[in-house]
Amino acid sequence: MIHIKYKLDKSNRHGVGLFTDEDLEKGQLVYTASPLLDVDLTQEQFDQLTDQERAEVMWWGYFDEPSQRWHVDFDVSKFINHSEEGVLTQSEDHDEAYLVTTRDVRKGEELTQNYLEFENEEDLRRRGISVGE
Repeated sequence: MIHIKYKLDKSNRHGVGLFTDEDLEKGQLVYTASPLLDVDLTQEQFDQLTDQERAEVMWWGYFDEPSQRWHVDFDVSKFINHSEEGVLTQSEDHDEAYLVTTRDVRKGEELTQNYLEFENEEDLRRRGISVGE
């Protein structure tokens, strides 16, 4: 669940991005997982899906290395694009998804996260995401 005012807009990183529609302070909560709205699948469950269903999970979600599960969010968090200098990071104080800002972020800035926090380089390349930017 996104906890801030936001908008979707054209991104110079990857098509569409998530942008803050308010000023944010360093350490501010931006996103938490919703146990009622988000989906986590084991690899066994993922393997039981049809090809089309697997493609949908891979488009809307990702494989979370630490939990060894496929995760799909109900909300627009899919549009948080990758950057090695992300303005969002996973809070170390929480096991579940809990994204906070790494610095003050001004209204209109794109919200990005370093995907290497939860995926490996090979998976990113397979999804067409450049590593090293």
